Amino acid sequence: MNVLIIDDQPDVVEGIKQGIDWNFLGIHNVFHAYNSATAKTIITQEKVHIALCDIEMPNGSGLDLFEWACENYPDIKFIFLTAHADFAYAQQALKLGGFDYLVQPAPYELVESTLQRALLQLQKEQKQQQVLVYGNYVSKHEKELLDAILREYLSGRQMYVDTVVQYLHTLSIDIKPEEKSWMVCIQLLDRSKLSEKFDNEILCFVMENVFMEIMGDYSRRLFFCAVDEDTYVGVFYGTSVWNQDDMCQKLNHFVNLAKEKLHLSIACYVGRETGLTQLPDCLKQMMELTENNLVRKAGVFHIGLEDISTETEYDAPNFEQMKHYFLLRQYHIVGDIVHEYFERMERKGRISKKTLAYFQQDFLQMFFELLSAHSVKAHEAFQQEYDVMALKKSTESLSQMYHLVDFIITYLKGLEEENSKETAPVDRAIAYIRKNIHQNISRTDIADNIYMNPDYLSRLFKKEKNISLTDYIVQEKLKMAAAMLKSTSLPVSVIASNIGYTNFSYFTQVFRKSYEMSPSEYRQNNQKQ
Repeated sequence: MNVLIIDDQPDVVEGIKQGIDWNFLGIHNVFHAYNSATAKTIITQEKVHIALCDIEMPNGSGLDLFEWACENYPDIKFIFLTAHADFAYAQQALKLGGFDYLVQPAPYELVESTLQRALLQLQKEQKQQQVLVYGNYVSKHEKELLDAILREYLSGRQMYVDTVVQYLHTLSIDIKPEEKSWMVCIQLLDRSKLSEKFDNEILCFVMENVFMEIMGDYSRRLFFCAVDEDTYVGVFYGTSVWNQDDMCQKLNHFVNLAKEKLHLSIACYVGRETGLTQLPDCLKQMMELTENNLVRKAGVFHIGLEDISTETEYDAPNFEQMKHYFLLRQYHIVGDIVHEYFERMERKGRISKKTLAYFQQDFLQMFFELLSAHSVKAHEAFQQEYDVMALKKSTESLSQMYHLVDFIITYLKGLEEENSKETAPVDRAIAYIRKNIHQNISRTDIADNIYMNPDYLSRLFKKEKNISLTDYIVQEKLKMAAAMLKSTSLPVSVIASNIGYTNFSYFTQVFRKSYEMSPSEYRQNNQKQ
C-alpha cells in the first residue's frame, strides 16, 4: 500500500512522515507533495491508495484535487486535513465521497487509526471486487469449469469427492457426497460421414443438447462432459426412481438419432447405480469396454453383460497355411483366410484387444520370416506407406488390423514383382563390366550407364549374385589377368594396364590377396604345369 501526503506546509508533511509507524500499518511507500500540481504528477506516475490532503492550499485547493482524482482515480481514499475555520469544507468533502477528515493539529494516534480504517475499507473493497470478478468469470465460463472439474475427478487424479462437491456448490449445483449416481459413457465409433462444420467443440455442444432433450426429466440432474474428442460421459445424480426399460429405450433412440441426423455411429455404455466416490472406477470400467469394442459395434451395452468382449481365449488361425499361400503367391487367398477368421471370431464374440495383440504378434512373425527370405530387414518395411505408429494402432480396432494385413500382403506382393524385374539390370551391369574390363570402372560408372541409383544397384547385385558389385569387378579383372599370365608373355605391368590398373604395386597387392601369390609367381607355377 502507498500513501501520498499533500500539504503546502513542509513542517506538517515532515511531522506526519516522522510521527506515524508506517511499517505497522503495512505501508510500503510514503510520497509527499506541497501543491496540487505535484500531487497530480505523483498520482499519475505511482499507484496511490490513500491521500492525506490539506483542503486550503495555494494554486488549487484540496477539494479541486479530490474532484480530479474522483474522475480519474476513483479508488483512492482521501482523508482531509482541516483547521476549525475550514469545517464547512470538510463536510462538503465527505458529501462528495471523501473517506474522513481530521482537524489539525490532530494527534498522530488519531491519524494512524484513521489510516488503519481506510486500509481496512480498501481491503474489503478489493475482496468484493475479486468476488465480483470471480462471479462474472464463473457465470461466463460455468460449462468449462464444470467440464474441467468432472474430467479431473473422473480421471482418478486424487481429487476427493468432498472437494468436488464444494466446487459444484460454487456453481450453484446442489449435490451431496452420499447421493447415488448413474453413468452413461458415449463413444464415437465412426465420424467419417460427419459434416466438416462439426469441430470437436461444436460436436460436443450438439451431442449434449440432443442427449439432454432425449433424456427429458432425467436431464434435470445430469452432468455431461467430454472425456476426450471421441468419448463423452453423462452422470445422473440424486434421482431416486430409475425406469431401466424407459432409460434403455431413450438411449437406443439417441443412438439411432445420431446415425440418422448426424451420420454418426455411436455406442452407449451403461453403468450400475453407484455413489459419487465410485464414479472414477465406473468410468475406468467403461473405458475398458470402449477399448475392447474393436469391431466398432454401435448400440447400448451394460457393464457386467457380455455385449463387448474384454477377456477371451485366443484361438489362432492356421499361419502355416497362410505362409504356404504366400510362397505360392496366392495373395488373395491369404486375405480371404484372415477375413474369414475374424468374421468367425466376431460371431463367437471372441474379439478383444488381447486377441488382436496375439494375432498381430503371430502375423508379424510370419511376415518377418518371409522378409528374411528376400534379404529385407524389418525396419525397412515400416517407413513410408506404413509407419511404426500405424503398427501400434493396429490392435485398437478390427479395421486397423485389416489395414495392417492389407499392407503386408501388398508389400510382399510388391517384393515378388520387384524380383521378377530385377534380373535385367544385373545382367546389364555384368555386360557393361565385361565390355569395359580394361578400364578403371566404378559402381557409379555402371549405375549411370544403366540409369540406376548406385546404392540400389549394389544392393540388387549383392542380393542376386551373393557378392558385392565392387568385389565382382575385381574378381572379373583378376580372372582376365590370370588368363593372360598363363597364355601370354606380356609383362606384368602391361597386363595390369590392360585391365585398368595404372598402379602396378597396387595391382600386385590385389592379385596376391586373391591368389595368395604374386603375378610373377602365378605365371611361373602355371608355365611349369
